[in-house]
Amino acid sequence: MKKKLLIIGGGFAGFWSGMSAVRQSRELNKENELDITLINPDNYLTIRPRLYEVSLTGLRVELDQYLLPLGINQVVGRADIIDPISRKVTVSTDQGTQNFGYDYLILASGSQLKGINIPGFKYTFNMDTFNNAQTLEDHLIRLAKNNFTGNGAKTFVIVGGGLTGLEAATSIEEKAKLLQSKYAEAVVDFNVILIERGAHIADIYASAAQAYIVDTLAKKQVITMTDTSVTEISTDKIVLSDGTEIATQTVIWCAGMMASPLTSFLKGEKDLFGRLQVDQFLKLPAYEDVIIAGDVANVPVDEDGNISLMACQFSMDLGKWAGHNAVNDLFAQELIPYVNNRYVTCLDLGQDDGLFTTGWDRNLLYKEREGKDIKEQINQQLIYPGTVEESLALSMPQLVNRDDR
Repeated sequence: MKKKLLIIGGGFAGFWSGMSAVRQSRELNKENELDITLINPDNYLTIRPRLYEVSLTGLRVELDQYLLPLGINQVVGRADIIDPISRKVTVSTDQGTQNFGYDYLILASGSQLKGINIPGFKYTFNMDTFNNAQTLEDHLIRLAKNNFTGNGAKTFVIVGGGLTGLEAATSIEEKAKLLQSKYAEAVVDFNVILIERGAHIADIYASAAQAYIVDTLAKKQVITMTDTSVTEISTDKIVLSDGTEIATQTVIWCAGMMASPLTSFLKGEKDLFGRLQVDQFLKLPAYEDVIIAGDVANVPVDEDGNISLMACQFSMDLGKWAGHNAVNDLFAQELIPYVNNRYVTCLDLGQDDGLFTTGWDRNLLYKEREGKDIKEQINQQLIYPGTVEESLALSMPQLVNRDDR
């Protein structure tokens, strides 16, 4: 009887888990002894780091292009319950509720925007998923068709000054202008406001990188408001913690991410983001048959105590290790410890502006057009899978060292 490997999630970690599992099963000559199933809510690998961009075209890759040729079973549905005792996962599909058993589980269900308990939060928009990004675009199209008239129609408020918030703040006006040119009869000027509850914008970056970000926001006339938070939202305004009211019909929430709630079905220590703490092989200590990968995993990445982040550069690698180690564990082969000593950030700051930093101190290496070009190369090429066979070849875990920068 074939052994059953079940993967929950079709994002970067889940996709690369599947590629790596197929490759490693071939390497061990066990392909005919392994049955791989991948569960995902839809048929797409969403290129999530690009959802802030002006256009949503080309930001999804069809999973069945890769899964079908490789014999990976695809289940389109939402995983609702994990029962690690009976080794079953309950999934809601269009055909009804179904149960899927497993001999080995890879949980790669990703992260989601953290819900905030403030009045009117339902009126916010976000770019957490493709559908949510599409909802935001549809909203902007409606505003454009109405010539951005009405109280607060020309003002866009971004809440959260992290990477996503910075990219949203420096791209939303360009997106609005494009839609204005297509649908509006009049040309209007827009206001962009970035709200950060911390004392400073971009203070996770080294001083030179932070200064460049702050200067770029000023150059693009993005108004920044720090040391404040949103306490109330309605359809045409927000209220801040100091009582300030801002007229706006577009609040884009970019603050706070949490691991998938599926982590609650598994025993183990969790961090502040709800991520399960795993060992160096990505295994969950309480189980012999569970590996955690991507945004649901808290895993040390080097000997300095740095921890993986909720970012595709980690999710892609973690997926490659997860598939490899799961197959090896199933067939009593040695596992590979996860190591990644190379951490970089790339940030898009709108037309002709971007930056690229290295190391956990986020030291500035490239900025302006050079930084933008690197970001575009990563976003538009490097994080996309190639052909099926190219993806299989790239799914081999590769140790990355600081000297490789």
